[in-house]
Amino acid sequence: MIYGESFRAVWSQIPHASGLGVFLLSGAILLIGAGAALALYKPAATDSLQQKSPALFGALTKLRNSFDALYGYYVAKVQDRFAMFLNMLERLLLAGLVIRGLAGLVGLLGLGARALHVGKINVYVYWFFGGVIVLWLFVTGLL
Repeated sequence: MIYGESFRAVWSQIPHASGLGVFLLSGAILLIGAGAALALYKPAATDSLQQKSPALFGALTKLRNSFDALYGYYVAKVQDRFAMFLNMLERLLLAGLVIRGLAGLVGLLGLGARALHVGKINVYVYWFFGGVIVLWLFVTGLL
């Protein structure tokens, strides 16, 4: 299978334009946009939105400040509280139950293993005979 054959239906839907056509269309859009900007925003000595339309300037200023206030509220109330909640869950579940719980379990297993290894030959003989009995019960099908 040739690479890209599975996308033949997709490729057939894409119109193919020559490089020159794309270049000319882009240039025309650039000239229209630059001409519109020059016509709408002619340079002048007193070209200030505050002087031409104080009401619009005031509304835009309040709108800008409202975005900052909304973002500040979001960070202070929503994002920070969510981060504190996740921190609490991490401390309680991960550090508390998982880490300390597993550490306690390992400690208990260590105490058990230490109780088995006391350094006396008679204890090791009893463990050996206990293992032989468990093996015999397993082989006979009683366990």
